[in-house]
Amino acid sequence: MSMLTNVAFFNARPGQGEVLGQRLLALVGPTRQEPGCVRYEIYRAADSAERWFVYEDWRSPADFDGHMQTPYVKAFMKELDSLCSEVPEIRAFGQQPDPAGS
Repeated sequence: MSMLTNVAFFNARPGQGEVLGQRLLALVGPTRQEPGCVRYEIYRAADSAERWFVYEDWRSPADFDGHMQTPYVKAFMKELDSLCSEVPEIRAFGQQPDPAGS
């Protein structure tokens, strides 16, 4: 299995930045309890109350897939249209080995 890192960018609708942030932050506790979760952090843009960023590390893609099937993530995903001004940008990355072996 290989580690999976996801970054996700969310742009709230005008006036929805606080609500979006509350919904994102509500995911932190239960997500960090999932067996495959290595890291799960939420960030707010320094220059905009409407922009949020999620950084997450999973032991494997299968662990992330399981996360996406949890009831709390499914409920959050249903709210995205009303909270976000556009579809969130989500990018996945795989960790590469250190060529020096250190």
